[in-house]
Amino acid sequence: MDRSLDEFATPDTDEGTTDAETDDDAPADGGPAGGEETPADAAADAGETDPTDDGEEPSLTVRAAESTMDWTPDGAACAACEATVERRWRDDGRLVCLDCKQW
Repeated sequence: MDRSLDEFATPDTDEGTTDAETDDDAPADGGPAGGEETPADAAADAGETDPTDDGEEPSLTVRAAESTMDWTPDGAACAACEATVERRWRDDGRLVCLDCKQW
């Protein structure tokens, strides 16, 4: 159903606000309506922890992102043949020209 954005606008005053336009059961923090407590909330309140959590932070190795192609308007040297070209492609960690790229 298509609806107007005006239906979602907050009125400037309380005048004209009907019960249908307000949701008194919805909490301000966006949690469950009517004061319901989720299982995760209940476990946190009871001091329980996640049984899969061994207390150690996981060790993750994140590699920096690398481009696959480089464009330099004034040209740059190919890492293999040293020719000056505008476009170079990554090949074994080096930026090389089209002729040197192993496709």
